[in-house]
Amino acid sequence: MVDGWFGMTVATVFVLTTALCAVSLATHRPRHAPRIAAAEANHVVMGVAMALMATPATAMLVPPTVGAVVFGLAAAGWLVALAVARRRGESLGSAIGVDRCTAHPTHLFLIDAAMLVMYLAMAPAEAATPATSEMAGMPGMPGMDMSAPGHAAHGAPPVWLLVVAAMLALYLAAHAVATVVVVTCRARRASAPDPAAPPVGVLGASVGTSETSGGGVAVAAPAAPRAVSVLAHGPVQLIGQAGMSLAMAVMLCLL
Repeated sequence: MVDGWFGMTVATVFVLTTALCAVSLATHRPRHAPRIAAAEANHVVMGVAMALMATPATAMLVPPTVGAVVFGLAAAGWLVALAVARRRGESLGSAIGVDRCTAHPTHLFLIDAAMLVMYLAMAPAEAATPATSEMAGMPGMPGMDMSAPGHAAHGAPPVWLLVVAAMLALYLAAHAVATVVVVTCRARRASAPDPAAPPVGVLGASVGTSETSGGGVAVAAPAAPRAVSVLAHGPVQLIGQAGMSLAMAVMLCLL
């Protein structure tokens, strides 16, 4: 969808953030924290899909119809998870968790919805027939101007889809900025520890703790080497989330 060096830059962002997601997923056990593992698995699939979608050479490796079905089901799944958690009175945490995978289910629903919108926008291009493409490239047919706006717009996404895409892009950009602000504030608090506070371990020693503004579900982070913990939990994951959100916002704006 994005050509040249800019497309390669966007694709690189998705590859790096997907690698962070994979490291985090490897450290979370579905048996002990099923929702967290599901969230990170969702991010891995999304990162791979976005990396493929970012450049024209690989954009159609995943058929838009298949992508729309996959992320439509994922979005529906997070809506169900949100409804069930609300019914049970569970604490869901803030929109920006301690890690990317502890974010509120509403955020997960919205990013899956953004993926759904992108695949739906790609579907008209997939539906364009080879014959139509050949006719569009034929020079000077009498009585027909194949360069007319009507022909250029063939396969363009509907207006309502572009409006939804713009709203989701605005949300993702705002979420990325908020994530950076939250990470900065937490880093400042960490640099001035409270003597009365209990000691904490390496970055992200716990996942989804109640220190988030919305309160979270306390889930102990799995034991892992320090180098892995730094990449799998805490600020590094959140900065990766901010980068992915911004890159997705750019993709939505280019529809």
